[in-house]
Amino acid sequence: MKNILLVNPRYEMETLRVSDVEHIAARADNMPLGLATVAALTPAEEFNVQIWDEFVRGPVEQHEQLLKNNYDLVGVTSTRVTLLRAIDAASFFRSHGILTVVGGPGVSGSPDRCRENFDILIIGEAELIWPQFLKEWTAGKQKREYRQIEKPEMSLSPMPRWDSIVEDVPLYSMGSVQTTRGCPYDCEFCDVVYLNGRRQRHKSVERVLDEVKVLQNLGVSTVYFADDNLIGNHAFAKNLLRQLIPLNNAFPKPLRFATQASIDVSRDAELLELLADANFYEMLIGIESSNEESLKEMGKYNNLKGNLVEEIQTILSYGLSVRGAMIAGFDHDGTDIFDKHIAFIERSCLPSVSLHMLNAPIGTRLWRRMREEGRVIDIFKITDKVTRRIISNIIPKRMSRVELMEGFKKLYGRVFSWESFEKRMIGFATLARRAPQVKQETVSLDELLTLGPGLGLDSEACEAMERIFTFTAAKAPYLLGRVKSLVIQFVKYSNSARGLLPKIDRQIDLETSGRLTFELDTRPITIPQQFDKTYREIFPALHRRVYLNLRDKEKVADGMMEIFVEFFVREEGFTTFQEYHGPLLEEIVDRTCARMNGEQWENFVPVVSLDAPVPDVSKTRLHEEVIKSVEQELIKLVQEKAVHSEALQ
Repeated sequence: MKNILLVNPRYEMETLRVSDVEHIAARADNMPLGLATVAALTPAEEFNVQIWDEFVRGPVEQHEQLLKNNYDLVGVTSTRVTLLRAIDAASFFRSHGILTVVGGPGVSGSPDRCRENFDILIIGEAELIWPQFLKEWTAGKQKREYRQIEKPEMSLSPMPRWDSIVEDVPLYSMGSVQTTRGCPYDCEFCDVVYLNGRRQRHKSVERVLDEVKVLQNLGVSTVYFADDNLIGNHAFAKNLLRQLIPLNNAFPKPLRFATQASIDVSRDAELLELLADANFYEMLIGIESSNEESLKEMGKYNNLKGNLVEEIQTILSYGLSVRGAMIAGFDHDGTDIFDKHIAFIERSCLPSVSLHMLNAPIGTRLWRRMREEGRVIDIFKITDKVTRRIISNIIPKRMSRVELMEGFKKLYGRVFSWESFEKRMIGFATLARRAPQVKQETVSLDELLTLGPGLGLDSEACEAMERIFTFTAAKAPYLLGRVKSLVIQFVKYSNSARGLLPKIDRQIDLETSGRLTFELDTRPITIPQQFDKTYREIFPALHRRVYLNLRDKEKVADGMMEIFVEFFVREEGFTTFQEYHGPLLEEIVDRTCARMNGEQWENFVPVVSLDAPVPDVSKTRLHEEVIKSVEQELIKLVQEKAVHSEALQ
């Protein structure tokens, strides 16, 4: 039996989303759902799998005893902000001769950053390619890279395996469940669509309920629904919530839930009632900007259909807290955006706020646009593991980078002050109109009034906290439990803010003193933006030809990627689609199908029937997944060519 260790890398400055006193000592937000899913995809009869979460157990280098477990393989997950730490963790095991494999959004978004630092890359969602890798690895025939182009249905995702971290459950503030992947919206700056697609896929309601039951049995009191947008499909969300409500009320103590959603939840009264009655206490919603021109710029049209302040207040009226995600640094943002954001946040009474400088994640439409304008910085070269997740990787248009960071400091300082928080929480309690129809935690006002001193807060914070609790008890007593959760959460957020501001000061000093000069992101743009429209037009016919002629239908997506990679390689310097490109692509299609079928090209006779049924790519959105993989493969080829040329010199 082979031994596998799965590692969740830690990153600094984590802001714990605690929800009760019992979570003050928590070391991590969410239980590592991704790794628990990978563990479940690993046959237990062949492999011994353990999960090591650095948030809870510490950096792997500090635990030499891990090497005594004789691991045959170490898998490291990655996100955009943990990629540097993932590289360090993998380096520790590689230095001891242990094979390492990397997966997760970090490598899926930037495989070019990973090839030198890991032995094997898992690019894309794991449900199909992880089992494939395990089979080939045990046979000694593993490849350097595995890529999942077409998005797998979530029915293929197994029940997560938590057995190796059961003893750590009390150290997490929340358990994790994922019901859907993908988001129907396409905001220019967001990498959700780039990574998970626009077509929303979901598990069955029965499976979701089973996962909730497992977490409740493990002693979890709060569950985070780790969806890109839980209410992306209102009908599915309502069906889930209708069945979640009686399940939750049947528990001795109902669980609390949190999730991510879009602002259109405010326009559906039934959905708001169901969320409240299921005991959702908070939703992260991408408000993004108080500037309408910036919302138009980013393509956030869903946020322009109503009055954002009124829509937020509608959600709050159901006793549901909104954690508003706000960004500064769009092209339509001047230095006045920070005051505008502050006024908006306080006017809308947002109980919780997530603040960000604009970043352009690789692969997004924003990244491609700003790369062409020469405004994307190689953030790896000017930040460290702490600052990389907070510092922008762009050159703003209407302010300098220093002005962006200075304004962000001002915004951060105000939003995470007790004065602003008290004002917003009083507003929340005032706006609340409907008590959730769920068994509520019994909360004693007398106990709440002793909470501040117990947390070691100063007199200003204690007095603000007391006013919040006293007002809520008089105005909306049924909210006391939820308000307590938000107050405790704010304590952690404000502590984190105090630690964050010096990091920004340090970055400002480095960029203004001349001790740090930034370089532009020079990764090649291999597919011209003007090709997008033509690509969408020609893709369905080429896909039909591949689907009809390729025997193994599971290889259609791979075939489509290879076809367009070959096209761009043969047409080096391509800018505009010409008349002769159509026949050339058909020839490449036929040659690719013949090769993948194991046939001789000379004897290949393509099927070109117009009547045979084929999958509707407008619904599967396969074209979006293929072009992303094509671009990544072309970047790889360009970099390999550069390395080869350098070696010859």
